[in-house]
This record gives sequence, C-alpha cells and structure tokens, in this order.
Amino acid sequence: MKQERILASVLVLLALAGCGAGTDSSSTAATASQLRQGGVRMDAGPAVNTTFSGNLSQYTISNASLTVTDNVSGQVQAVPARALLQFADATVSLDVDDGIPGQMYRLYQAAFNRVPDLAGLGAQINGMNNGLSLEQIAQNFIDSREFSDTYGALNNTAFVTQLYANVLKRAPDAAGLAFHVGNLEGTNPGGRVLSRAIVLFGFSESAENKALVADKIRNGIEYIPFGSSAPSTPATAFTANYNGSLSGGDSGTLALTVDANGALIGALHSAAFNVDMNGVTGIAAGGRFVLDLSGGGHTATLSGSFNLASGLATGTWTYGGSTAVGTFFANKKVQVVLRFPQVQAIINQRCVSCHSASLANGGVRLDTEALIRGQAARINQVAVQSTIMPQGNVTGMTADERAIIGKWISDGTPP
Repeated sequence: MKQERILASVLVLLALAGCGAGTDSSSTAATASQLRQGGVRMDAGPAVNTTFSGNLSQYTISNASLTVTDNVSGQVQAVPARALLQFADATVSLDVDDGIPGQMYRLYQAAFNRVPDLAGLGAQINGMNNGLSLEQIAQNFIDSREFSDTYGALNNTAFVTQLYANVLKRAPDAAGLAFHVGNLEGTNPGGRVLSRAIVLFGFSESAENKALVADKIRNGIEYIPFGSSAPSTPATAFTANYNGSLSGGDSGTLALTVDANGALIGALHSAAFNVDMNGVTGIAAGGRFVLDLSGGGHTATLSGSFNLASGLATGTWTYGGSTAVGTFFANKKVQVVLRFPQVQAIINQRCVSCHSASLANGGVRLDTEALIRGQAARINQVAVQSTIMPQGNVTGMTADERAIIGKWISDGTPP
C-alpha cells in the first residue's frame, strides 16, 4: 500500500547544515513546523519486490543501470527504480536518495557515527512507514543511551561542534557554528528555537553528508525488515569441502573447507602472482564470513557467505596493495558414496569361504577386488538371477544382499 511521507528536501535548514550560512525566513520557520507535524508529505513510492534464490553475496547490484547480475551464471536481470530486492539471506532497498531507506540510513549514521546495524535500521524504516515524523525518529536517537555515550552532556556549542566532527568529518566554520547554535538557542533573527532533533536531521540530510555517504549506499541499502530476523543457521551446518575459482582481476583457484567445529580454512592460488595463500577464520551464524589469506609476500581478503540450499560459497575478493578486485564462487564437493566396499563385504561373508586361494571351487576365486570385478557377469548369473549360489545358500545370503550386488552390476560396477 502506498503511503505519504514527509518531504524533507524542502527544508532550507537541510541545505544549510554544512554550509555555515543562513538567514531567517518565514519559509524556514514553516518547514521546521511541518517537520514536527508532518505538514509536507510525499508518496513513499511503490514497494516493488524482486526475489532472487541466492545469497546477496552471489550478485552484483548496479543501481545506475538498474540491474542485478548473478556472478555464478552470468545472468543479468533488470529491476525497477527504487526496487526492494529480496535475496535468500538479505533484503536490499534501492531507494537510496530521498526515500525513507536513504534518509534513515543517513540519520542513523549521523546520530551514532557508525554504519547502522541491520535490525536497527529496519526498525527505523518501519517507524517512518507507520507514521512517525522525522523529528520523532531523530528525537528517539537523541534519547538513546548510545547517543548519550557518543555525545555526552554537551552544551549547544559543543553539541554542534561534535555534529560537524561525527557527521561531516570536519571542524565547523565560524558562520555555520554560529548559525546552528543560534537556531538551538533562539538568538537568530526571528527568535525561532529549533530542537536538537531537527538540527541532527538537518546535518544528516545536508548535501555535504549525502556526498560523504553516497558511495556506501549507491548500490543499495541492506536491512532486516522489522518483525523478521537474520539467518541463524549454525556454522557447523556448512561443514564440507568447496572448490571453485576467482573471476575479475585474477583467474586463480579456491578451496574452502568448513570443519566439524565450524572453522573456515581457505587456500587460494593466485594466477596473477603465481603464489598460494592460506588463512583460517570463523563463520557467523547464517553463513557470512570474512577470510584473510596470506602467502608468497601477498595478502587477500574474501568477503562472502555460504548458501546451505545451493551448496555455494560466493562473494568478493581483494588483494592487499593492489587495485585488482573480483568475485569468487565455490561449489560444495559432492561426497561420492563408494559402493564396491559394501559388495565386497557381502561376497567375503557369503562366498569367499569356498572361492579363495586356499579353496577355489570350480576354479573360481573371489578374494580380491580384481577377481570380483572379473567375475561380475558370472556372479550376476548365479547369485542374482538364478540364486543357485552360494550352493544351497549355506552361508545365508539374503534377498537384500542379492539386490545390492545386482544393482551394483547393472550400474556398471562403480567404485
């Protein structure tokens, strides 16, 4: 269902947050009031859902071209603008500019001076989608313990100075500092008093902060939708050997082993450097990992995840001190069940007592693998089809055992 939301971009305050200039105007006062009460509203846009069967790490998202590329198959799928993408282990929004996900990501990072945690970001997006105003969301951040720990009990001048440092990563210019402190204290022309929540949101939505954050969210914002939870598959569930290769700036090979304790052991051969690199790390619940490898004077970092359903490990790689980058994938090695040992065990128990080096009735010996394979057709004739052997069935060969031998022979006597 489409919902209307506050259009924050109309706020002159937002444009002035990093520039250090501003004048009192009725429009600024009006928009501050509208921010508090939701007076200016916008359509939140369609909640388009496009679903992908693989983990997020299996794909490359391009918001510029509105495509999602499967790094394993090479298939490219077009997606709508501002789409909501659902992967096997993640939700990603392409609404990164003036939509709610983009606004909440920037506000979250501005408030806490860190990348948002996925569940917390989802909760804030849900709040906006369900009627909270921008000022209410910003005030919730200010009222939190983490905000208090980050900013402390600061006066207005120190508070604004800290916003410049944490949000814009610089010291304030004199005019900008005076402007924002004046808004907080009501000493600017007009005497309006703005809350710290409004000033915080002004910094987060400033053109300067948008430019600082743009590269981090350009190709989508990942979050955990409110009411859902992150994948929790234990690391030990991925226990197996995975073999694969690199693509992009190197065409090397990759071997990953998840041991019974959930440790990830990696071995990478770089074709570009002709060196082997190795590393060990842990796996987070749900299957994500970051693996650092080294060897031959080089280092590499793999960032990716395991998909239990597909048996794939996928992700991206980088080399230390190099601009080379790319993707990787590795398939879970199929465990081949050996069938001959079961057949040999039956024959040893039921037949070898009469068909061995010491006693070879009818000149037939069955006491080695080569001899059993050499006599497969005869065994099939007398022990499976006619069941005349073992003679009188004195050793008690069962119908199930005869069926196992017969299936092994009909399948071409596999290992």
